[in-house]
Amino acid sequence: MSATFALKDNVSTVSCRSFRWVGPVLDGTRWLSVAMRCSAGALIAVALCVSGVVHAGQPQKFLTFDSHMTSSEVKGRANEYVFVWGATGPSLGAAFLQESPGVVLGAYFPYSRDPDAKRGLDYWKSAHPAWVAYTCDGATPATMYGDTNIALDVTNTDVVAWQVGNFLKRPAGTNAVALDNFQFHNDGHICGSKDASGRFVQRYRPVSYDMVYAQDQVQWLERIAAQLHANRVKVVVNHIPDLSPDGDDPASPIVKRMVQSVDGILDERAQLALRDPHKSLLLAKLVAYAGSSGKWMYLLYQLDDLDRSSIETAVANYLTMAGPATAIYVSRKDDAYGYQPDFKGFDRSIGDPCGPAVAVRGAIVRRYSGGMAMFALPESSSVSVPVSGIYTDIDGAPVAGSIRLVAGKGRVLYTHEGDATGCAAS
Repeated sequence: MSATFALKDNVSTVSCRSFRWVGPVLDGTRWLSVAMRCSAGALIAVALCVSGVVHAGQPQKFLTFDSHMTSSEVKGRANEYVFVWGATGPSLGAAFLQESPGVVLGAYFPYSRDPDAKRGLDYWKSAHPAWVAYTCDGATPATMYGDTNIALDVTNTDVVAWQVGNFLKRPAGTNAVALDNFQFHNDGHICGSKDASGRFVQRYRPVSYDMVYAQDQVQWLERIAAQLHANRVKVVVNHIPDLSPDGDDPASPIVKRMVQSVDGILDERAQLALRDPHKSLLLAKLVAYAGSSGKWMYLLYQLDDLDRSSIETAVANYLTMAGPATAIYVSRKDDAYGYQPDFKGFDRSIGDPCGPAVAVRGAIVRRYSGGMAMFALPESSSVSVPVSGIYTDIDGAPVAGSIRLVAGKGRVLYTHEGDATGCAAS
């Protein structure tokens, strides 16, 4: 599958699977002047690779947790969501499935840690001493992300079997396993484990990114996913792509293995695409590759403020790359999860994409049957985006002529209610 995008008067084509240029070289214009030195249309082009047939009603939405929702809220709004990362139990799960039979309901688990934080090192030294992952001193148990949960040695087949047993005993009503903090970098500073004699055996170097460690993690994921899929259980990982030194480029074999193993990937730092051109490119490429592989991408924007402008910008950025298997969630940075997000009206349906996204003076513009989305690229200058056609803002106020955007900001415009002729203005 290929995608064609327009840049000024030039048209080029890219391959969705390889992100390799197969058209003429562009005119040298640069809109991502960062280390990756991406050519002028790359981000737009990879966004297009998943733009084929978007479900009517973009933006699609998901929930992080349902822990603060009531049964009446679920019954009233469950059909708005395609996925719940952490579904809490059978009561709400049944309500979700009744209202939205195709919804994916995840059971939350930390992927490589003991899910029970109350069990400390003494418990594991008594029960399964060879399962504990240690730092390089051979005595300190590894932990991650400031939690006290003991990290386990995921290369140990007994650990994998125990984990699969736990995953299959997930809460009733859930149909997926949501694996938190699956990363290729070694946040827990894990170095090794102890053998049957109690001798510490070092496996990894004391660095944040060790290829042996990364390979072990993806091999663990492949084993887990194969067994869960055999039991008709979906697998979704929380994976932040920009934490790895190589950026988790989809061209990397290890990233391909991860994507092919799972049913979906949640990125809980999608907001970085609003201010980091490297992240903008990276996220669009990963969304495109996942979509071309039939995998879901769930983009979580943690915003500094939940004002209308910030939410509109997040939705606009999302719409430039949204595909049939893409969904969005917004929250205030570091807020507790589990609430229904307030999109300030910007979850209004914008319909289907009309075709290619277009680079316009440092912004990305993409038309939909029910409106248009535009996003000014991070670190670009202030840009003026022409608006041709009859559009309104979210409040119904007419918008015509042009819109000025500063770097990292976006707008979403709509055709009049019930008017699906936005593509006629293309």
